[in-house]
Amino acid sequence: MLRYFLIYINIVSFIGVKSYKSNTFHRQSNVMAEFTKSNPDVLSGELDVSPDHYASIIDHIQEDCNINDRLQASFHFIKYHDCVNRESDFLKTLSGYLVQYCFSKQRYKSANVFEIQQLFIEARDKFFNPKDSSNGRSGASRSGELGEIALYFLLESYLKSPQIVSKMALKTTGGENYKGSDGIHVGIVNNKKCFFYCESKLNKVKDNAFSSCIASVINFHLDKKDFEVSVVNNHIEIENDNLRQAVLDFLNPSKPKGDDWLEVNACFIGFDWPNFIDIEKCQPNEALMKKLTDDLKLEIETIKKHITDTIIFPTIKHRFFFFVMPFKDVENMRKNFLKLLYGGK
Repeated sequence: MLRYFLIYINIVSFIGVKSYKSNTFHRQSNVMAEFTKSNPDVLSGELDVSPDHYASIIDHIQEDCNINDRLQASFHFIKYHDCVNRESDFLKTLSGYLVQYCFSKQRYKSANVFEIQQLFIEARDKFFNPKDSSNGRSGASRSGELGEIALYFLLESYLKSPQIVSKMALKTTGGENYKGSDGIHVGIVNNKKCFFYCESKLNKVKDNAFSSCIASVINFHLDKKDFEVSVVNNHIEIENDNLRQAVLDFLNPSKPKGDDWLEVNACFIGFDWPNFIDIEKCQPNEALMKKLTDDLKLEIETIKKHITDTIIFPTIKHRFFFFVMPFKDVENMRKNFLKLLYGGK
């Protein structure tokens, strides 16, 4: 009798475990389905950057971002008004998002005007202070902070992909480089849910910017990715419960990974573009813009070839989404951005 009773208990336990596993799987599936179904509302509710600010100051060359199945790129440029480049407007707009970029929503959502002003000062101090050279950081590394906030701006406004962890919030001083990626976002591209690790590179030489960025991404996946996942698990900030759970389930090594989720490296590439010299000789503004877009379309083909020649599958299996933006002078842009934050000539 005892033997039959034990058999009965084992059968009930087995059924219970199967039922639990089944319910867990269906719960995960429902979370994923809810994320996809309500994506526009869910993601827009997490965004801080207004897409109108992108459309007012920035434009892009082409909608089709696909280079191949694993590589995508979008090509952006700062607009002109009456033949004058709106670089200063772009930098002022970026500085206007300093608080949102540097802090969790809990710090600023209910803040009053005075508290926001204090948060801006605190956020500014997380950036390199040009008057402080004691930290020994090189000019190249200092310029990166402009690229990092520019990438945040483009991911939120252009791809509608909200930041889910503020890496700047983890910094304690302006002279400190935080470990891991430059930022973490989540969004949807080509009907795929994408978890974005961010990397930005500004360099006077275009090919150097790409090479340095790709090398950093490879190094990140070799040595720093596990730490980054831990950062997300401990500091994730998503208000929507379904979206939050979907992200955590995707990062959980013990849970299934659906084909509708992808890990993507979002990369901002900024470089000096000598074509601006001849472009700015054109007038009126319509002729200038035509020269700019025609030249940039030719440049895009060169960039695409460089990307496909450098990132070759299966040697490099990581996915990339590049945000490419030419500047008249990268170093000058960096200096002007820091002037906005700290003042000075």
